[in-house]
Amino acid sequence: MVEEKLRDLLRDIFSSLNENISFEDGRKFGGYYINMANLSEPEIYIGKEGTVLRSIQYLINIYAHKLDEEFPTIILDVNGYKMKQYEMLKTVAINAALRAKRLSEPVELKPMSASARRIIHMTLKNYPDIWTHSIGKEPRRRVVVDIKK
Repeated sequence: MVEEKLRDLLRDIFSSLNENISFEDGRKFGGYYINMANLSEPEIYIGKEGTVLRSIQYLINIYAHKLDEEFPTIILDVNGYKMKQYEMLKTVAINAALRAKRLSEPVELKPMSASARRIIHMTLKNYPDIWTHSIGKEPRRRVVVDIKK
């Protein structure tokens, strides 16, 4: 079973770092969500703006998809960091939509990762009078929130 092998791999990795992690995992958010808790210094495993966490997630996804090509994308989290980020990005998206309506002009957000941009787009996709698009090139790619004319 892929899920058990993933937990074993993560336990092995983190036990070699003298960490005794616990998991909350299951299918959520259109993928397989794994939240790791009980880390002595979680900020080390998150990194600046989640860079370390994204790297670990990338490697875990490669491993999972070698075991089963059909396995859903893994969303790796540490102490609910990504959950908090997700909620914060939803708030940013809604505030940008409200601002675009109030000012009747496009609102350009700060550059962000592809996954963060996706959250903005998904949050606002069902707003009938708002549309979003991305501009710029990586790593300066950003979302523009605008009203439909």
